[in-house]
Amino acid sequence: MIKVGDKVSLFHNIGKEGKVINLIPIKTTTYFTGGSATNSWRILIEWNDGSKTEENIGDVMRVE
Repeated sequence: MIKVGDKVSLFHNIGKEGKVINLIPIKTTTYFTGGSATNSWRILIEWNDGSKTEENIGDVMRVE
């Protein structure tokens, strides 16, 4: 699980690294027989060049 403060990179741009500064829950309206699906997440990242972007959690990987 990616957490605030983790160093991350994008799968489609591995050379770009940054730090997670916020996790934003995305409410889902999908319901199943057993109940509702869980929230999805978008991640606010501050990149090493000073810019900030919001990315889907599936597009981000942790860097150690």
